[in-house]
Amino acid sequence: MKPLVRIRPGFALAALVLVGLALLAMLAAPPTSHAQTTGYTDVSAGHLFTCALKDNGDVTCWGLNLFDEAPALVTGPFTKVSAGGWVGCGLKTDQTIACWGDEGDPGEGATTPPGGAFSQISAGWNHSCALRTNKTVDCWGNYGQDWAADPSGTYLQVSAGMQHTCAVDSITLNAHCWGDNKDGRAQDYPGPFKQISAGGYHNCGVKTDNTVVCWGRNDYGQATPPPGAHFTEVAAGQMHTCGIKTDRSIACWGYNLYGEVGKAPATGTWKQITSGLGHSCAIGDNNYLNCWGRNDWGQANDGPKVGSPLPGFAWKGFEPPVQALPTVNPVQAGSAVPLKFGLGGDKGLKIFADGFPASMQVDCTSREPAGVGAATKTAGGSSLSYDPASGRYSYVWKTDKGWAGTCRILVLKLADDTWHVAGFRFR
Repeated sequence: MKPLVRIRPGFALAALVLVGLALLAMLAAPPTSHAQTTGYTDVSAGHLFTCALKDNGDVTCWGLNLFDEAPALVTGPFTKVSAGGWVGCGLKTDQTIACWGDEGDPGEGATTPPGGAFSQISAGWNHSCALRTNKTVDCWGNYGQDWAADPSGTYLQVSAGMQHTCAVDSITLNAHCWGDNKDGRAQDYPGPFKQISAGGYHNCGVKTDNTVVCWGRNDYGQATPPPGAHFTEVAAGQMHTCGIKTDRSIACWGYNLYGEVGKAPATGTWKQITSGLGHSCAIGDNNYLNCWGRNDWGQANDGPKVGSPLPGFAWKGFEPPVQALPTVNPVQAGSAVPLKFGLGGDKGLKIFADGFPASMQVDCTSREPAGVGAATKTAGGSSLSYDPASGRYSYVWKTDKGWAGTCRILVLKLADDTWHVAGFRFR
């Protein structure tokens, strides 16, 4: 399992964009289930992206790619892959680890794993952990946080969740968890376990008798496995859980807004499963891959997007009076805000992705979402225009008088799948 966001000092509103943008984009995203794609031996569902290990040992990723966490190709050879919040990691054939994506703040080292020999890897929301060949656990990223601390003892498996980590003790087979204990997610749990999965605010584990138990938050039933069922593997996501039953079918439970549960494969036999923020993927016989659930960034596609490349725009940045994040622009509520930007010439007027531009209210202090996203309105019925003399696009955003005393983010998602965000405080 893998996140929400890491809120960095001095970068809070910019980090919030990752949540706000995802919420805005997913408003129009239907539940998705796809035809199967072959050629994969391991798959991991992250926050808003997915990575899979191809049968040639290379890793391919798809979905949201803000920090190069979802590259189309990471050359191996790898034996395992794990997708986290904004980082992907792979275990190489020489038992070393390679990571890619967001390095984090200076000194965090999110993409700089420790050296040595490892047998298992798990990328979490904001940190990663791995099991050494001597059965000790080593974690990195989010240094200084409890959930990224290295536990004492030896273990059989480790799973990094959202601000917490769990591992199966090699002697007692109990679950040992540490980190932020909100909703009881970082509590130890008696086994005996043979596999464990740390999710958003809950965990699930398969016991040696193939029964599944879960603990932590259960507001959507994500910690309530189907009664009487027996499993070989379980995968805890943010607010849903999926598992492979002993008859090799798939069962999911919990949150189902985007088909996390309802779109799970009803047929077939499966050998590996993974769950992320709002989507899941599984590998079946003959190494075919099937993903389902939330798909606003293509994370639930059954592999990288293929076809004609999207048009590339040379984004020149917002021009005054508006500045991009991390600047927060002071604005009079009810005024018209001119958004001016260049794309390297005239690219026509169909430059926005469907449903954009859009805005969302955020808490001015915590920067957490405080409302739902909505498409913007233009002032006086004006629309997007292009001025060939200046090489500049112009879009006039009509704000609302009722926004006084609030903060919002404005998101421009372009047709080339890039996004650009500005933050505003209304007076």
